[in-house]
Amino acid sequence: MGLLPLFLRAVARLAACLASRPLPETAATVLFHAGALPRDPALERLVCDDVLDGGGGGEGDCDILRFVVGVMRSLG
Repeated sequence: MGLLPLFLRAVARLAACLASRPLPETAATVLFHAGALPRDPALERLVCDDVLDGGGGGEGDCDILRFVVGVMRSLG
């Protein structure tokens, strides 16, 4: 079994995190922190930093989102 339970738990947390937030807000936050969001005040209003900080739902709820931001930063 190994890492499968850890992965499934992280995916379940991600699903809960995404279900509690509007998709444009989550996408804008990930793109902003990855440096891929154009500097537009209308788009930056969608950025909500607590999406990556757990969003009040518990410690480390959005680890996968932080991983995606890190990968996007390293590619860009």
